[in-house]
Amino acid sequence: MSQLHLPQYLRDQLGLLANLGYPHETCGILFGKQAHGHVSVQRIEQLVHPEPDAAEAPFDLDPVDLIQAGTKAQRQGLEVVGIWRALPDQRHTPGEQERRTAWPDYSYLVLSVTPSGVTELHSWRLDRSQFSEEELQL
Repeated sequence: MSQLHLPQYLRDQLGLLANLGYPHETCGILFGKQAHGHVSVQRIEQLVHPEPDAAEAPFDLDPVDLIQAGTKAQRQGLEVVGIWRALPDQRHTPGEQERRTAWPDYSYLVLSVTPSGVTELHSWRLDRSQFSEEELQL
């Protein structure tokens, strides 16, 4: 089982971005390093989702944004390790539509946000042809 390490200050930053975006979905990139099933997030960045209603392909970000993120990460000695998204008023487990657009080496961090703040935080990883939940180290 893979593990995702997310420091408290980044968890706080994600919560702030999710709360500021509420009642809309927000999303972005996770930067860090990964090796041997351990992902360490060191920085996050918010992106504008290409579709206002992302129900069709929620992890499908603009390819130009992903290329630019990869270049930026490389200059900082990091790599893109995943994608995050905050969903208003719902709990979410990635399904078939996400599986078709997901990359196997990425973590997919999903926050559930309500008017009172983030209520749940889960991370998923594409393992062969299905998602499995990553262990979160907070």
